[in-house]
Amino acid sequence: MKFIGPALLLLSATPALANPPAYLPTRDVSITYNLSVPGHQAATYQLAYDAASQRARIDDPAQGTYFLVNLPDGTAQLVVPALHSTVNAPDLSALTRQINTAGQARFTALGPGYYAGLTCEKYLVLNDQGTGTACLTPDGVVLHFTGHDSHGSADVTATSVTYQHTPVQMFAPPQGNSSINLPPGILQQLLGK
Repeated sequence: MKFIGPALLLLSATPALANPPAYLPTRDVSITYNLSVPGHQAATYQLAYDAASQRARIDDPAQGTYFLVNLPDGTAQLVVPALHSTVNAPDLSALTRQINTAGQARFTALGPGYYAGLTCEKYLVLNDQGTGTACLTPDGVVLHFTGHDSHGSADVTATSVTYQHTPVQMFAPPQGNSSINLPPGILQQLLGK
C-alpha cells in the first residue's frame, strides 16, 4: 500500500498545461521500482501496465500480494493469493478516481535525466495535494519520482524497464478467489495507516 500513495501523487497530478507530458505509459510496459519512504525499510515493486485497456498490476513481492487497477472502470482491488481472496474496498477505488479526475498540476521542465538505461525529462510537479519532481520518458513511463504530500514523502526509482505485453489474465483476480467487500476506512485501519 505504501507504493500506491506516492505513485498516485504524480499520477493524480493531471497536468493543466496546453501540451503536458505523458504521465501514463502510452505502450505496454513492465517496470521494477525501488521505493524509499522515511522511517520504513526500502521496498521493491513490479508494475505491469497495459496501455490499450489502461489496466495496471502492482506486485509487492515482500507481502506476496498485488493490486489490480482498472482506470476506465475506476476500480482497484487487493489480491491476497495466500488466502485465495480479492479485497474490494472503496478506499482502493478512490485511488483510481485521483488518476481519472483532473487536478491542477503544473509541470515545469528541469532538464534531462537518466534512469534504468533510459533517458527522460525531469519536471517539477506542483498541485494542491503536494510537490515533487518526476522524470518521464516521452512515452509516459515514470523513471523517477520524489515528492511529498500530506501523507509524507517518498522516492520511487525505476531499476529496470521492459516494453512487453503482459497477458490479459494477469490484470484480473484469479478465478475461484473469494471476494471480500470492506466498508470505507477499514482497509486503512487493517494496513495500519
